Amino acid sequence: MARGTTLGELVTDLRSEVGHSLNSNLGSSMREVLVNTIQRVQRRLWDDYSWPFLRVRRDIELAEGQRYYDMPTDLVFERIERVEFKYGDIWEPMSYGIGRDQYNQYDSDRDIRSWPIYRYDNYENNQIELWPIPNQNHESSTGSGLVRIHGIRNLSALVEDSDTADLDDQLVILYAAANLLARQRQADAGGKLQEANAHYMRLKARLAKSDTFVIGAETGDQYQSKGPPRVAVITSTID
Repeated sequence: MARGTTLGELVTDLRSEVGHSLNSNLGSSMREVLVNTIQRVQRRLWDDYSWPFLRVRRDIELAEGQRYYDMPTDLVFERIERVEFKYGDIWEPMSYGIGRDQYNQYDSDRDIRSWPIYRYDNYENNQIELWPIPNQNHESSTGSGLVRIHGIRNLSALVEDSDTADLDDQLVILYAAANLLARQRQADAGGKLQEANAHYMRLKARLAKSDTFVIGAETGDQYQSKGPPRVAVITSTID
């Protein structure tokens, strides 16, 4: 059970799992089927769950007057989890969706610009639209004007024998074997699928980290903000 297993090793393991010959010189036409099945299974598993070890953050530097930005090459819009904007020294959450209400306030079609940036949306050709259009550039010395995208990165290429899988090798092999055995109407296809599902549940349980609960400990948010304490001033309206 490991990540980073080469495609060549995965093909050999899958041959063994479904009872095919391990001689690489035999069944060369079948190898394409094995590789395709491995690739397809890994893509489905990637799409099915937000694997924490694939979580990344990528920064976009804002440019004055630029409305659309290319997405980072290893991210797609569908796997974005959250987006933040650095305004001065503070990271602020950005909201998803740009529509009529926003354009009525700052009309990007008329190149109306403002600062800070509040919202983002999908745009064609794997680009991202930001609103409002920035009226200044990113400040390199402080980082102000950065848009930070958090998400699940794309899978690495898995084409050459030396390419490595991003997901657990046993998980990929068990699901791939169940797929092939079912296609061949083999009696053990159902059992192999059960093994795959059980292993999948174990992996997700191990990856679901949670804070440790300590009996008698204080409850509530333990985060302490920087700077002086905030003081609320209440003005009475009663004579």
